[in-house]
Amino acid sequence: MIAYLRGRLLRQTADTVVVETGGVGYLVSITATAREKLGPAGTEVTLHIHTHVREDQLALFGFASTDELQLFQQLIQVDGVGPKVGLGILSMASPEVLKRAILAEEIGPIRRAPGVGPRTAQKVIIDLKPKLEAEAAILALPRAAASAGDGEGPRQVEAALRGLGYTAQQARQGLEAVDWSGHPGPQEALAIALRALGQ
Repeated sequence: MIAYLRGRLLRQTADTVVVETGGVGYLVSITATAREKLGPAGTEVTLHIHTHVREDQLALFGFASTDELQLFQQLIQVDGVGPKVGLGILSMASPEVLKRAILAEEIGPIRRAPGVGPRTAQKVIIDLKPKLEAEAAILALPRAAASAGDGEGPRQVEAALRGLGYTAQQARQGLEAVDWSGHPGPQEALAIALRALGQ
């Protein structure tokens, strides 16, 4: 599986590039954002890669940042969003703009992508909004590790879970999945609790 490419840009079209590395030229489909950051032919390029494998095809999709790559990988998990549609959505706006739109339930930036109708745009919001809210809750927690002994870590994690819409009982289930004896930080503990709750 190819996850990263660094090499010489041989040529480019509106939505693909050929990158030579180690004597091999790789054809990569890219977003508009990644294309804007490219120099002329012959310059060195770096791309974060998603390798898409099907029975009859192996395709590479390239991104300017890991944030863009991660959002693409979340998009293609949505029913009805394949790699080409996911690439199209990411070509319409930056990951930050798309995330804000999904959290605000605005379908406009998603609908601008070719081949995306209102139903698909709504599916993207329904599927990705809870995941993005969970990510935001993790980032909002203090970075300093909290001691399990003073109860502050569990309280922070419980508050974050309740803020994400979990019931008190579900929040307790998530807290019980965490091994507090290892003194995990709040972010780590919340990630473990969310996994236990199926997020």
